[in-house]
Amino acid sequence: MTILRVGFIGAGEQGINNLLPAMLQVSGARVAAICDQDASRGEIAAARAGGVPYYEDPKKMIESGKLDAVVMAAPPNVHRDIGHFAIEHGLHTFVEKPPCMTTRELLDLIAASRKHGVTTGVGLNYRFASAVQRFHEVSKNPLFGELVHLGIMHAANKPRAPMWGTNTTRAFMLAQAIHSVDLAISFGGELDKVDVSVREKGKSSIIQIDLSFESGATGSLLTGSAFPVFAYEMLAVGSGGHMMRLENFWDLTLLSEGRQGPLIGDGKRWREAWHPSPLESGYARSGYFGELQAFTDAIQQKKRFVADYEAMLPTYKVIDAVVDAASSTHTTSRAAASPEVAHV
Repeated sequence: MTILRVGFIGAGEQGINNLLPAMLQVSGARVAAICDQDASRGEIAAARAGGVPYYEDPKKMIESGKLDAVVMAAPPNVHRDIGHFAIEHGLHTFVEKPPCMTTRELLDLIAASRKHGVTTGVGLNYRFASAVQRFHEVSKNPLFGELVHLGIMHAANKPRAPMWGTNTTRAFMLAQAIHSVDLAISFGGELDKVDVSVREKGKSSIIQIDLSFESGATGSLLTGSAFPVFAYEMLAVGSGGHMMRLENFWDLTLLSEGRQGPLIGDGKRWREAWHPSPLESGYARSGYFGELQAFTDAIQQKKRFVADYEAMLPTYKVIDAVVDAASSTHTTSRAAASPEVAHV
């Protein structure tokens, strides 16, 4: 197996604290260069990566001809512009969320990646968190049955102001709720209908998104910036008489009517709890290692990465529906037509 040479762009807080340490644990790839406009940060990151070359200009690093892929943790305009540049130079490209600002920009990135035949990826670590992986595994157990309903509560207290040159609502959806919309779609499948309710008061918001999937399952997402702290909860109801709840990516509880459960046990009523092992690497538990390993494996196996640019299209359609609802009125209910994905 050829070891992929990865250029790492962005040695800020997210890059240096999460993505770079996780990338250094990935098998089948090695960090071959570091890039950051801040020389002090970049040189520290290059030293942590084993004394690899440091670049101040990402284009020069990409043009060096010494890389197979890039991993980026930067603002979305950099993800978009340098992402295009990397793709045009034939490099596989992974960017922290969000990959860009708008659906139109995403379509352009998809077209470029298809033209140049490269693998793309978006950093959506919630998908790969240990507890979510377990949640997904149980939901696919035949004893759990078909997914009937998926509920997500994603409480946050920021951002409450415009970011990245866009309005507050889009900034919030791209910075925070993009994770939860992506998770809901990854579990529910093809979307049939989206209903959005947005309530804004001052700088805060409460956003309710109701989803109908072609499978017949439903989903609901409660999010917004009006909460005092970050908190997260997922709830899945299966047709086999089971309900599963995950709180803050740690406590997973499975409840049964009394039939044989997806994991163990039976009886009139049955309950089982699970949480990640305390011995598990923090980067594995949080999903950063899992997403980068899966991205590397997809390149090595010449397969699509599950969270590539194209997989993000339905999520961006939902974000558009939320932004449209918020712009219509501070308190509104908007029924969106089927979020048909444009063909590239």
